[in-house]
Amino acid sequence: MDGNIPRLQAELQQKISESRKIVDLYRPIIDAYIVDFFHLNHWNSLPSSWIRCFSTIPIEHLPALLSFESRKTETTVLPLTVLTLRSLFRRLVHTRSKPKTTEKHPTDPNCVYYKQSNLFHKSVKLKKRHEIEQFATNCSRENNCRTLVDIGSGQGNLARTLAYGFGFRVCCLEQNESFVQAARQKDAELWRRLLKHEPKLQNTTTTTAHPVHLHEKVNLDHIDPNAFEQLLRDALNIEKGQHPDALQFGLIGLHPCGDLAPSLLRLFLACRECRFIKLVCCCYMKLSCESSISNGELKEYGFPLSDFCRRTNLTLSYEAREMACHAIEQYRERLSGDYHELKIHAYRAAIESIIVRLRPDLKHAGLKGGIRATEVSFAEYCQRAVDGLGITVPESDVHSAATQSRLSRWEEVVKFYTIRLMFAPLIETIVLYDRWLFLLEQGTNARIDVLFDPYLSPRNHVITAYK
Repeated sequence: MDGNIPRLQAELQQKISESRKIVDLYRPIIDAYIVDFFHLNHWNSLPSSWIRCFSTIPIEHLPALLSFESRKTETTVLPLTVLTLRSLFRRLVHTRSKPKTTEKHPTDPNCVYYKQSNLFHKSVKLKKRHEIEQFATNCSRENNCRTLVDIGSGQGNLARTLAYGFGFRVCCLEQNESFVQAARQKDAELWRRLLKHEPKLQNTTTTTAHPVHLHEKVNLDHIDPNAFEQLLRDALNIEKGQHPDALQFGLIGLHPCGDLAPSLLRLFLACRECRFIKLVCCCYMKLSCESSISNGELKEYGFPLSDFCRRTNLTLSYEAREMACHAIEQYRERLSGDYHELKIHAYRAAIESIIVRLRPDLKHAGLKGGIRATEVSFAEYCQRAVDGLGITVPESDVHSAATQSRLSRWEEVVKFYTIRLMFAPLIETIVLYDRWLFLLEQGTNARIDVLFDPYLSPRNHVITAYK
């Protein structure tokens, strides 16, 4: 792969450059908050040809906008600019579809995890279960390193699967002490259950190691690779005089949030003993950018990472990065089903128009969620949504002609939301390709794969890099 790195770098640079041109051209749509739909008149910010077209398109035809990876029979005549965008997306956006494989369990059939999977699934929700199984199976293919380090490990569900199920030696670092205590208790409980079903494990202490859970906060703003490696040596009882490969480890992260992912990439590059890194990332809106770092701080910001993107002043707004975290496949299904529930977007935008007039200081305030538009009237929604904000929405505003007119346009709100969401995979691809390019610039072998079913786990790309 080494010989292909320059070609791959050039390809990523070209795709990022083309993608940012699209973002710059459609920034008013991409950066729009759906809650501002009415009071900022978002519908009229669309190109005139789009307004004419989407005014007549039924909502049940919209799911096609959110699926552009392969050409399908079109039932609607779309504007040429939309068709052009869809063609560009097919070329520029990294696929979100998990490749089909006939290989169900590409590991040792005697693997403890597959033999006793029900024990590992206890108290783990379906989404997390899917992620842990796929991530652990993917890790099991890394034959060059059997020690893994998980920073921000939570209550250790992934660590238990890797250690007891796949035979890795796992060191977990977690700054929440209650999570560490819970992880140790769950380790002991799972181990007891496993021994009942697999008594032979009692005699495999040399191959089955318990996860090591440390209550530790690693200073990832100012990385000291020597101190970090010594921390691992102490935790895993590895003396410096042992075999040179004794400490070699892989760094893993299952959905590290915001700046944690870029920090882990820097830690991987800084530590001589770290052989590979494997990350599935999320929460792009929480990434710090150059504009969010004050002059007095030395902290490295989280986006962009690559020299190319920094040199060309690539920027993505908070709104764009937040949109890139949406569950596009699930939303597509909602459009195809009982889409009347999506009227909630219009409810939220309508109440925002009232709030910004009465209390500008509460603009974009977090309202109560989990309210179903098909189960409550707008009046009930207003009462429940603002609970705890210290504001009462006047009855006169709730029932005014202006409010009722806005609510009657609820399908426009859904259509605008869908049009905006069409750009989400492009934004996520830019973030992912910036990280990929950053790793290549540092001389590592790196790739991006689709690891999870996107419907079950929308953030489904895994970045893997080797030194």
